[in-house]
Amino acid sequence: MQRRRIFLLLVVGFAALYYIGRVAIFYAGATGNKAFEEEQSQLVENVVSFSFLAIGAFGLLMLPGVYLKKLWGFWGTIAVSAYTIAFDVWAFAMVQSSAAAGVIPACIILGYLFLTRKDFLSPR
Repeated sequence: MQRRRIFLLLVVGFAALYYIGRVAIFYAGATGNKAFEEEQSQLVENVVSFSFLAIGAFGLLMLPGVYLKKLWGFWGTIAVSAYTIAFDVWAFAMVQSSAAAGVIPACIILGYLFLTRKDFLSPR
């Protein structure tokens, strides 16, 4: 296999684990197995929980497009990553400090897409 293909598989695998983790955190919150550092209003808890679900589900839906180097996968993953960064910065500032860790994987995914954008944007 080519190095580029192996790198693509590694990034897609990493992203899949990350998005599955987001869905798992939603599930843990929905079943009452996850607690916040401080007491939060029900609205904030719902926003956080459903944002985890949205990031995980939409991220997983976009991964086949990234793997197949489709334009919709490229732009969809950029949108999911941008929302993830915005959400995690908000959650860091307003909810709990551990939310800042969620920015790192989103930046890695965005960095990969930036470095390989010609593979997605060039006509085939």
